[in-house]
Amino acid sequence: MNATPDRFAIVIDDESIILAGMEIMLDTWGYRVLAAEDVETILAKLPGYPVPDVILSDYRLRDGWSGITAVRAVREACGVAVPAIILTGDTGAELMAAAKAEQVRILHKPVQPNDLRRQIEALIAPA
Repeated sequence: MNATPDRFAIVIDDESIILAGMEIMLDTWGYRVLAAEDVETILAKLPGYPVPDVILSDYRLRDGWSGITAVRAVREACGVAVPAIILTGDTGAELMAAAKAEQVRILHKPVQPNDLRRQIEALIAPA
């Protein structure tokens, strides 16, 4: 199943090496990628981009942001409930409850690229 180049993903991770890796991986899958280490940068660059097909975010971000609040902010900026996946090592009940409330999928690190790709495809596949 080939990703089409008109797919657009947002990636937020405060670790630049992980961010770069995700960007390259998604690019090879045929995605346009807007990636940043913080939510403010994404929100500043978002105007002019199409509505993303998917948001991928780390759970623990800088400046008091979490993956949940990041997804919420991007969705609000887009005016659409963009499908989202949070990648985390955290297994807390609080995170699970918040993810469920926001309809965000949680994937626990380390995530295998093939698993991530399947999860993204499943999330954004036309219903």
